[in-house]
Amino acid sequence: MYRLNRKTIWIIFTHLLLWGLLGFLLLFYPPLTWGIKLPPVFWAKQSYVILSLGIIFYANYLFFTPKLLFSQRSALFILWLLVAIAFEQYIVFGIDQWLNFHEIMATVRQRPPRHPDIIDGFMLMMTLLVLGISTSIAAVRQWQRDVQLKEALQRQQIASELSFLKAQINPHFFFNTLNTIYALSYNDVELSRQALHKLSRMMRYLLYETQQHQTSLVQELKFMKDHIELMQLRLHPNNEVIYRELTLTRDYTIAPMLLLPFVENAFKHGIRATKPSSIIIDVRLEQNTLYLEVSNTLHEGSTPAMEEGSGIGLQNTKRRLNLLYPNKHKLTIEKSTDHSIYQVKLMLTLS
Repeated sequence: MYRLNRKTIWIIFTHLLLWGLLGFLLLFYPPLTWGIKLPPVFWAKQSYVILSLGIIFYANYLFFTPKLLFSQRSALFILWLLVAIAFEQYIVFGIDQWLNFHEIMATVRQRPPRHPDIIDGFMLMMTLLVLGISTSIAAVRQWQRDVQLKEALQRQQIASELSFLKAQINPHFFFNTLNTIYALSYNDVELSRQALHKLSRMMRYLLYETQQHQTSLVQELKFMKDHIELMQLRLHPNNEVIYRELTLTRDYTIAPMLLLPFVENAFKHGIRATKPSSIIIDVRLEQNTLYLEVSNTLHEGSTPAMEEGSGIGLQNTKRRLNLLYPNKHKLTIEKSTDHSIYQVKLMLTLS
């Protein structure tokens, strides 16, 4: 058995209230100001009129506008409007004949009866008003549905891209880090324990903290710092990493896994074991705007990840920035004049 929920009851009540108000203001209240006693047939006609207008309204709102206008069948929709107008004129004319309306009203007004007009101007305006309002409401409703559907698809796409991004975070990084920690355990037990702690913290962040749409900026920066420190364990003496860490006085929220791809690709494309290489990572905050600058050595023959289109997570990150922070971010990617430095600059407005 179908039971009406509270929302449905409220919608029905609102519609009845609005129709009652519309009928009273346009069809019932003005005759009361005429100063004459009107017969029951007059009020019966007004009731039939408001009922026929309601039928046209809901037929247009629930069926004809969605099925014809929104389905690119404009010619049929225009035909329906003409039929609705003709239908209302026919209904009014039929009611007048059935109730003998003009003769009775002529007697009440003590005037000779007049021949009814072919087109009732007042009812024509009322019909056009009802059709216009119902079409507008249906259009707004359709627009809201389209917006909700678009947002739902974007959220689904963002979630899929985040899952893909987490899967893309270089699995070799974890294997190599574990091998490095294994080697450290022979020479520096304390350092290997610290490295294991960092790695477990990173795994915990990936498994739990990134399940939500937003995460703490503090946690995001800790994850990035752990990644940098673990990567440094595998660097050679001619490799240099400078990380200018940000100290926060208050926390902010940020989309998870948004900063790491820039850092990871700097390590991937900017470090060479046999050549002097450097990476500079600078994070700062001005009011509620986060600035991230990552620059790395651009070696001869190296293709930056953004240019090759297959960088780990970077294409996904650009997409996520466009979806999650429209008009709230600026991403600049450039090379130095001598093509020796590759630099990524991100400006992000946080909440």
